[in-house]
Amino acid sequence: MKSHGMTSRLIAAVIVALSAMFLTRMAVPKVVKGTDVGQTDTHSAKLPGDYDEATFGNALIPDMVADPSISDINGTFYCYATTDGWGRGLATSGPPVVWTSKDFLNWSFKGWSFPSDFDLKYWAPSSIVYRNGRYFSFPTLDGKITAVVADSPLGPFLAPNGQHVTKATVHPFPLKQDSAIDAEVFINNDGQAYMVWSRRREAKLKPDLLSLAGPTVTIPTKRQGYSEGPYLTKRGGIYYYFYTLGGGETYRYAYMMSRTSPMGPWEAPKHDIIARSDPAANILGPGHGCFFHPQGSKQWYFVYLEFGRGGTTRQIYAVKMNFNADGSIEPIKLTKNGVGAIRTNTETSANLALDCNATASSTRPNYRVRLEKYPRLNRVETYTPSNAVDGFNGTRWMAAASDKSPWFEVDLGSPRLIRRTEAYFVKPAAGQAYRLDWSLDGKQWHIYGEHDNAVICSPHRDEKSVRTRYLKLTILKGDPGLWEFRVYGVPARTY
Repeated sequence: MKSHGMTSRLIAAVIVALSAMFLTRMAVPKVVKGTDVGQTDTHSAKLPGDYDEATFGNALIPDMVADPSISDINGTFYCYATTDGWGRGLATSGPPVVWTSKDFLNWSFKGWSFPSDFDLKYWAPSSIVYRNGRYFSFPTLDGKITAVVADSPLGPFLAPNGQHVTKATVHPFPLKQDSAIDAEVFINNDGQAYMVWSRRREAKLKPDLLSLAGPTVTIPTKRQGYSEGPYLTKRGGIYYYFYTLGGGETYRYAYMMSRTSPMGPWEAPKHDIIARSDPAANILGPGHGCFFHPQGSKQWYFVYLEFGRGGTTRQIYAVKMNFNADGSIEPIKLTKNGVGAIRTNTETSANLALDCNATASSTRPNYRVRLEKYPRLNRVETYTPSNAVDGFNGTRWMAAASDKSPWFEVDLGSPRLIRRTEAYFVKPAAGQAYRLDWSLDGKQWHIYGEHDNAVICSPHRDEKSVRTRYLKLTILKGDPGLWEFRVYGVPARTY
């Protein structure tokens, strides 16, 4: 991903969008036949919507995910989150995966984090907790907080008794499960564990983390109303309790402080709401997220979910947060610019595909996001091929729904020595199968990489040293779309 100032980002967005319009016209002779393949919905095309880069920007992870909890373990960042974008709204979720990164910029995952017979709705996993030689997580499974454990932060996660977690075997956490979601566990300096969850509830945990060690209390926050996405942490001798207000387009984040213990007494700072929707910047709903600082760093970060395309089609973004001398938190200016690498960038070579000419077999019609609280705010997603080579995790190319043989092609501009490609597919937790070909002249093609069976990972990496100008990706199985397609020319790293 690239780092841009706001002015340069807006200018770049206009240039990319105009280029995309031109490339779409140029690609018409290559489009496969079909009733809506390569066509654009006339009404949507005329909408005065924002361009994709300005609207969706530098999402932290190239996928639809929400409710992030991030842990920094032995130099690796682990992101546990709800997998979004699987349709049917709150009635479903995508399968559980764990995204990892060494630098907070380049993220990947391989396979599910539960055994293949896992069949529950997986929402809002907690930050990982290490206790008694095992890693604990507390996701909301089929609407109930549940404890799961693993020998590795990557899983596979099982029930504490070693059973696979399925609808037939699941045992919810032993607490009053009325609207009990979004658990987080905090370990104090003395080793005592505390759990917080929705509707401002909190309790101590027993040493094995498998049951409550005392009564459930309700945190007396300054703001009332429905609340979820809680987070409990400590900095400089002060305990912080974060909680959301509202939801959807109008999420807000507020906090309380305690200078005594993780269970209070609590005080509300003068400016207790630290993040809210910013319609002027096209940022809606800083919802369920996490607050953390990397090991060895004093800089804190807020990672939040954004409204996205509406419903359960969200993405997550990271922004720096700062504190005043008295320990209170400065209001957070939300952006979608990203924070870049916060450790040494693991990818030192240039992405040769960045901003290159990209074409495709078809392009899905534009989509205008339906808004209820801000109906006059135009939020439009386009799906042009150039979105997959713009360096932004929030934009994507999607083929038309009726395209039976979807493909994506990038022209590097001149023959280049390449050694590795990375394809970040849309809906990667479902798996993809594809064939990747290379060509010097765009006529004679040779196989660069392929697999016929759907593989669950992101990105899909292929490594081979060839000199080429064109690369063509044909999608055989899986959703026909790409968040990003990258090409590297330096010696490939070993993964």
